[in-house]
Amino acid sequence: MALTLNGVLLAGILFLARISSPAAALGINLFLIAALFVMDGIRRLAGASTWRPFLVASFVALLPVFVPALCGIGPVLFTFYGASFHVRAEELDVADAWQFVASAYVLAIPVALTLVFLAVWGYVLPLIRERALRPLLPIVVLGGIMALALTWIWAVVGSAETSGRAAVDQWRQGWVPEPYFNVNPQPVCVSTIDPLADLPLYGHRLDPERVYGAFGVVSGQVTLWDPVSGNTFSLPADAVQVLPAGKSEPGSAIPRACSS
Repeated sequence: MALTLNGVLLAGILFLARISSPAAALGINLFLIAALFVMDGIRRLAGASTWRPFLVASFVALLPVFVPALCGIGPVLFTFYGASFHVRAEELDVADAWQFVASAYVLAIPVALTLVFLAVWGYVLPLIRERALRPLLPIVVLGGIMALALTWIWAVVGSAETSGRAAVDQWRQGWVPEPYFNVNPQPVCVSTIDPLADLPLYGHRLDPERVYGAFGVVSGQVTLWDPVSGNTFSLPADAVQVLPAGKSEPGSAIPRACSS
């Protein structure tokens, strides 16, 4: 049976390598190796003589799943992405569908980490059963919690911050940034409908000739990012006229100024 399964996997890998690029084939190979590693480790853990090791490992591994779910930190991606533009998550116009996708991504990472941790626990369980190594069990548990937490922070928070900084760099270079879960600043030109003195600028300066980055309209407020100062401010959407500056497609050139 194992020989047949290996043969089928090898045939599938060769076929994918033939129809795809070498990089894609390498990625598929690594994914299959990781999947086999995880499945075998979990099988070993599930086959333990008692349920206690499995319950302990499950409790530790599921912490990064339950904590984000119970704390409702699905929008954490937009929080750290928007921090690069000094924009709060609630000021970003994000469709419900993309909020769901972002939340699913935040939870999918700890689920994958859970499976990996359970697999590793299955491999090290025979060593922990040795009487001389049993005192190391608390260290293994604490180490597992720290490793899961740091990996989750790196994969979720780190990726959001990196994407935000990359978006700022793209704008500085004169290009519309790539979207991050369908969120990116759109180059716009802003003109006033009400008198400029009546706008709640709170010390900010609105220049009709400057190209701003807009994140949509939320609760009747349009949030603008000033690429010159790096600050953001919100204005009533019915008090200003916001028009696209150039093309809004990612990678398009951003105009240097708004034409009068």
